[in-house]
Amino acid sequence: MARSSPGHPACLEGRVAAGTISAVKRLSLALGVLAAVTIPSAALGVGPPPVPGGSAWLLADGATGEVLAEHNADTARPMASLTKMLTALVAIDSDALDRVITVPPSAAAVGESSVGLKPGERVGMRNLLRALLVQSGNDAAVAIATGVAGSESAFVDLMNQKAKEMGLTATNFANPHGLDAAGHQSSPRDLLTVAKAVMKQPVLRDIVRRRTITIPGPDGPRTLTSENDLLSIMPSADGVKTGHTDGAGYVEVAHATSPSLGVGLFAVLMGEDSRAQRARDAKALLEWGFSNYARPTVVAKGTTVVRVPVQGAPGSDLALHPASAVIATVRLGKPIRLRITAPSAINAPLARGQGVGTVAVLQGDTVVARSALVAPVAVASPGFTDHLIAAFEGIRSVFT
Repeated sequence: MARSSPGHPACLEGRVAAGTISAVKRLSLALGVLAAVTIPSAALGVGPPPVPGGSAWLLADGATGEVLAEHNADTARPMASLTKMLTALVAIDSDALDRVITVPPSAAAVGESSVGLKPGERVGMRNLLRALLVQSGNDAAVAIATGVAGSESAFVDLMNQKAKEMGLTATNFANPHGLDAAGHQSSPRDLLTVAKAVMKQPVLRDIVRRRTITIPGPDGPRTLTSENDLLSIMPSADGVKTGHTDGAGYVEVAHATSPSLGVGLFAVLMGEDSRAQRARDAKALLEWGFSNYARPTVVAKGTTVVRVPVQGAPGSDLALHPASAVIATVRLGKPIRLRITAPSAINAPLARGQGVGTVAVLQGDTVVARSALVAPVAVASPGFTDHLIAAFEGIRSVFT
């Protein structure tokens, strides 16, 4: 045990339990601390990732940024309507959420995917964003661009400026909607960055999770429908955007959240052959990704994590327990360790349940769970006999 002056924290790295979750038996022997770790046997044999049918893909943990699988993830290629994620972010940046936009003739004339906006129609920005991200309206993209920047070209300049600020290295925009154009391209890794930014915006996150939504129109309500079939075949899916052009093929940035694991994953697929294949491949990648995680009890409640001497009471020590079971979402097959921080000695009195230190669960340098360490019993102040023994111990140490 590391030593420090009494009552001062000491990080007890020398008493860290370490191991790999996929090797439960070996891990369970470490100091006896992790004996409560149990992983279903089915979770221990995660195989290689599925191989999508497209030309490029990427699967990543949204919180840690860890890439679980990738292929051609840095190669620039046409991105189709995935463009509209950045269009939405620039609109959010413009503080125009409560603005009402007059639809220009150029919006109604853009063609391809459309929500049927009419020249001169006045539409609120929030509804334009719904039209943009749910039904992938090219007319909505042009209306947003002209409403925010005065022209498409000026808005595209803002998009490329935003891309630069976000550190996108393989991305360039030629329009706000994503129709094929020279130099209009991005990579799976860049699109992951854009999608993560979208999902951090509450307004946009709420929109992209919807398969259908209704907005007002001049002739009555408009019901908008998304082509993101993943939202229908995978209950945990909650975004983000699909697209298709001749040059891009079928593309998608998908996101799904596992409530039981507390994990959110992104899958980016480019160059898929069909709409149905795109959805199947996204689902397969995400499900494989979730199979790489487990949420075990790493330290059970009542487990002694470390013992510390009681100051002034020679021969007495106190077992420290976690305040509650330490449960962590961990990556299978990656080493974990416990970092225990506690004083080298404690000063009594202590109440039962009083916090004395902490125990943290780490994978790599990331803390994945933490709990207070508490006194499981009350500790009284040292009595006369304890002080007498301590005095004799002190005298004896002088002569030894």
